[in-house]
Amino acid sequence: MRLAYSISGYKLPGQLAWLMTAIRHPADLFVLHVDARTPASVLDEMRGAAGEGPNVVFIERQAITWMGISLVEAELRAVRAALAADPPFDYLISLSMQDYPLKSRAEIVAALGAAPGLDHVTRERLDGLPFHIRRRPWLVAFERRGRLVKTPIPRPVPKGLELRWKGSWWRVLSRQTCEWLVQADLTRRYLDFLRHVQAPDELFFQNLLMQGPHRDRLAERNRHFVAWSGIGGSPKTLTMAEAEELLASPLWFARKFDEKVDRRVLELLAQRIGADLPPHVARPCHRAMDAAGVRADRPGVTGTDPPALAGIAVAAR
Repeated sequence: MRLAYSISGYKLPGQLAWLMTAIRHPADLFVLHVDARTPASVLDEMRGAAGEGPNVVFIERQAITWMGISLVEAELRAVRAALAADPPFDYLISLSMQDYPLKSRAEIVAALGAAPGLDHVTRERLDGLPFHIRRRPWLVAFERRGRLVKTPIPRPVPKGLELRWKGSWWRVLSRQTCEWLVQADLTRRYLDFLRHVQAPDELFFQNLLMQGPHRDRLAERNRHFVAWSGIGGSPKTLTMAEAEELLASPLWFARKFDEKVDRRVLELLAQRIGADLPPHVARPCHRAMDAAGVRADRPGVTGTDPPALAGIAVAAR
């Protein structure tokens, strides 16, 4: 099985190094998009972190506006770039540069193989959400000078388009679904309409796929662990406080991480999936475990056994 990754970001090249060190595999494909506003020096570091080779592709850069259509546009270009690559991929996984895997590649491939052809997309009914959220698709909004401009101007939904669903941006799509969505006229119609609404990234894939021919192959949710702090519109930066929950999670990836906030949790997860540390990390800061994941100072305690995590977390603080 060949996996393809669509990876987007604009800062923290060190985090991309963590991610690429964990997921890099010669059989897989890596398509990266870096925000056009990212300084050239940071872009150079990101290129260094991603590495070189025919399976690493940086697509043309585009300035991304938070809650605007530009994120969707860049992602569709990444999908097309992945489809153009050879050999063909089986699944396309969307990630940010601040993500990190919770499962090894072998575990992810096994899970995909156990339920072939599924698309993993989180969605919930718009009509069950608070009014200020469910009204977004019916009010005009647009990007201007790097910001989203929201207005109270109403606009009708075109005939033939349904806007019933909202959900997380992150997803895992089968190749067959990717091939359909880049060719479907329905994709163009959703893109044209959502170009002028708030947060189209939370609407585009959910509504498009639920109205498409593969809706019976949609899994219940995506495979991302995200913790929301309730402050602003960004997820919480994960730390050792979430270690037990992360290692016990059945999900495949988590976000977001920042080695400058807490490097220990990244090291713990790297050990869990058998990944190396990135080149810029000289040595681990947590207590050593042997190759089997057993704590050298506490025989019988492993890094992959959730009940033992409380002890690991305390020792690492």
